[in-house]
Amino acid sequence: MGLPRLSRLKLPSRNWLIFIGVVGSWTSALLYDRYHKKRAQRKWCELVSHIREETIPSNMMPRRITILLAAPPGDGLRVAREHFHEYVKPILVAGAMDWEVIEGRKEGEVRAGLAEKIRMMRRREGEVAVIEEGDDDEKFEREESVRALRGAMGIREWEGVRGDLVLGRHTWKEYVTGLHEGWLGPIDAPKPVEEEVPLQEISVTDPIPTTRQPPTQPPH
Repeated sequence: MGLPRLSRLKLPSRNWLIFIGVVGSWTSALLYDRYHKKRAQRKWCELVSHIREETIPSNMMPRRITILLAAPPGDGLRVAREHFHEYVKPILVAGAMDWEVIEGRKEGEVRAGLAEKIRMMRRREGEVAVIEEGDDDEKFEREESVRALRGAMGIREWEGVRGDLVLGRHTWKEYVTGLHEGWLGPIDAPKPVEEEVPLQEISVTDPIPTTRQPPTQPPH
């Protein structure tokens, strides 16, 4: 058999070395990222797995936390949704958590949604709101009818801490502003601002309308 002739072994060409180095580096970085991502998810899933084993009475609603998502500046809401589904949702599922989402496609929607939710909580606690004609109050009446039906069936709300989960720095700014507006502001929702229609500008190239005078008759 014998050993192969090592003198025939040689390094690949320059182009092959560049190709193998780029592909190997990219593949190693991808595998490294996936490995540590799964490791971190497994760690946090184990920390919250005891919550799903806790029992609650059959006449009590499960714990529900609020997820706040907003589109990053200069980007769409899809990026925030993908981040939630990839990193946050597996941990919530491991803890058998229920959640509701407040999304903001543009700046200010998270603040308005959170403030409206707090104002409805204040109204349920007994604060009186001045409802003017034309105000949209169907959502509050619908939720109150559901709460009344659950109360008649003996179903209670969760008595512990629920919690809010804010994703993103820009979302955190709107979250703090929404808390301030909801708890310290008036209980009535602010009226929408009517946008002023700008006057149509007249171009200097447009012809100027003139009125022609009828010819005058010479005196006889």
